[in-house]
Amino acid sequence: MIYSISTAGVAKRGNKYFIAKRKPGNSIGELWEFPGGKAENGEDPQSALIREFLEEFNVNIKVGEEICCGLFTNNSIIYKLLAFSIEILSDSFVLNEHTETAWVEKEKLPGMSFPKSDMIIVNYLMNNT
Repeated sequence: MIYSISTAGVAKRGNKYFIAKRKPGNSIGELWEFPGGKAENGEDPQSALIREFLEEFNVNIKVGEEICCGLFTNNSIIYKLLAFSIEILSDSFVLNEHTETAWVEKEKLPGMSFPKSDMIIVNYLMNNT
């Protein structure tokens, strides 16, 4: 199976997780997500995640271990989502692709609007943490 790699960063502080709401205008517009993005050709997933946080928030992160993965389809392309534990190294966010950010308790995540891809992460967190 040929697929593209998509990454997501899962930051936790205390009992809360970092999520961000996408700007309107694309397939996941106005939905909450665990931020990240697609790896470019030849780019390893951890580097892609670091680049995406710089592009989307102008913040540096430290990437930890992979916590879960799963497959999803978007625009007829199959993606393998790799979610990593991350540490966000600054709270001085510049919102380039999002309208807001939040630190949310795990129990509230299932009631929020996420794209199907990010439900892989929500389900993992609900069942494994």
